[in-house]
Amino acid sequence: MSERNVSGRTIELSNLDKVYFPGDPPIAKGDVVDYYERIAEHMLPHVAGRPLVLQRFPDGIDEFGFYQKNTPDHVPDWIDRIEVDTADGGITRYPVVDDAAGLVYLANQGGIVFHTLLASAESPTTPIEVIFDLDPSSDDLGPVRAAATELRSVLDDLELAPRVKSSGSRGLHIVVDVTDGGGRDGGGRGGGAGGDVRFDLTSTFARRVAEVVSERGDFTLEHRKQRRRGRLFLDILRNGPASHAVAPYSLRPIDGAPIAAPLDWNEALDAGFHPRRITISNVFRRLAHKADPWADPPMPTSTIADALARIEQTD
Repeated sequence: MSERNVSGRTIELSNLDKVYFPGDPPIAKGDVVDYYERIAEHMLPHVAGRPLVLQRFPDGIDEFGFYQKNTPDHVPDWIDRIEVDTADGGITRYPVVDDAAGLVYLANQGGIVFHTLLASAESPTTPIEVIFDLDPSSDDLGPVRAAATELRSVLDDLELAPRVKSSGSRGLHIVVDVTDGGGRDGGGRGGGAGGDVRFDLTSTFARRVAEVVSERGDFTLEHRKQRRRGRLFLDILRNGPASHAVAPYSLRPIDGAPIAAPLDWNEALDAGFHPRRITISNVFRRLAHKADPWADPPMPTSTIADALARIEQTD
């Protein structure tokens, strides 16, 4: 057991030598804790004030892991909670972090992967982003790049300024911010901008965009693998009120500890890029030479409702 002062808080750390990622070299729990403390300045702008879901692996990625939404009672009071009603009439108490201490504490609890809900803690029923998950059926990333190219074209035409990140696993995530159409002055990322926007609207929008894209290539919206017939899956199923997606700069539970990293479009569409290329061992070299592509990206100048109306008018 050891103690560490992070963001003015004293955190007890344990079992830092335990191997979390077997390999050569192995990556220990202490490396994961150190990573989240060090990456906090880049990660927090994307996760602060957002309800979190943890994927915990207390004995490392080769052992039993599980998702945790509810915040246990033993978690210190300085980590905020947000209570969200569930579809079955219950309540989920999601953790919310706003500083490096929160990331370090949760990492010390075996939290290797951080997911965010698609809303802010201030307004958990109001979506602040739409996510398209491009999930390939094989190791061939050509269909991923092709689908990302078409998605970018459609979303650009709708004036929605799409962003892209590696999943840190097999594919890419395309993200659209939900605003009132006025750019940063009209709302901004993470603030629940979008007024009366609800998840039924963003889910419908995501499906209609995916339908348009599926007509432009060998892509499918069929979530059952046996019916995809080798086609790339345009996964829009993360756009519900209880859905969550891996957070920018989160580790993934895969050998080598790859990272879900924000990208610029040129590198995302480069034939030599792989979603697992950016890892715990090279991300800080990357950030020393390349600014976070999501640090100050353009914001949409249209709304989801207006964009959906434009799609419907073209049918």
